Amino acid sequence: MNVRSLTRAGLLAIVVAGAFAPAVASAQNREHQQMFADLRMLQEQTQQLRLAVASLSETLAKVGPRIDEQAGATRKLFADQGLEIGALTDNARVLREKLDATNVSLSKEAHEMETMRQELAAQRTLLTQIITLLTAVSAATDPSAPAAGTGATPPAASPPPTAPAPPQNPQRAFDSAFGDYARGDFDMTITGFEYYIKIFPTSPDAAKARFYIAESYYGKGGFKEAVAAYEQVITIHKGTDWEPQAIYKQGLTYEQLGQTARARTNWELVRRSFPDSSAYMLATQALARINK
Repeated sequence: MNVRSLTRAGLLAIVVAGAFAPAVASAQNREHQQMFADLRMLQEQTQQLRLAVASLSETLAKVGPRIDEQAGATRKLFADQGLEIGALTDNARVLREKLDATNVSLSKEAHEMETMRQELAAQRTLLTQIITLLTAVSAATDPSAPAAGTGATPPAASPPPTAPAPPQNPQRAFDSAFGDYARGDFDMTITGFEYYIKIFPTSPDAAKARFYIAESYYGKGGFKEAVAAYEQVITIHKGTDWEPQAIYKQGLTYEQLGQTARARTNWELVRRSFPDSSAYMLATQALARINK
């Protein structure tokens, strides 16, 4: 190969390279433009994502307090419902006690009517005996009456009658004292139930009688006496249905005396030892009330 041939080949290569150079440059420009376009799109999407995240954070910041507020309102609603249930329970208990008092009052009136009939019959018998005795005495002192030894025998004087002893009926005695409690006569209630316990100490209703003695002291404002009376129910009648009731009511009495710590101790004892009693819910509500 000579110099001319080499020169031709070089010139041909330069011509070919010059022909393809614009095409290569154009392809690279398009690729760069596409990369820049993709980059701008990615930047725009990133900016939109940042805006979305910021908006979501702002929304969460607004919703968070609302959720807390709603949770607080829900808790308060449950607490109010618990108090309402407790109030309904108390009302039901009061209505039951009033119904019991009404039944007791009716029973007492029936017993009183029967007693009045018995006393009226006894008074009628006594009056008849007195009239007979007075007739015999009048006949013995009458001058016109036949003298002794004439064959006429004066009628023998009847011995003075004795009044019948009052019947010792435990149910009647209990109903009488409970009737005083239903009328709000707490002093007579205390006297009546103390008499009942003295006469019938082994009666099945002795625990109930002691409980209503304590209730009467509480009702008349004698809170110190009520504490002692409830303590008698707790110690003497331990294991009965009246024990948790007495512990709960003693706690209320402590609260009236300003001894909140003792009241809390009583109510916690009811919750711990008597979960199946009717006093459990009342003690729970009382603890929730003082712990607010």
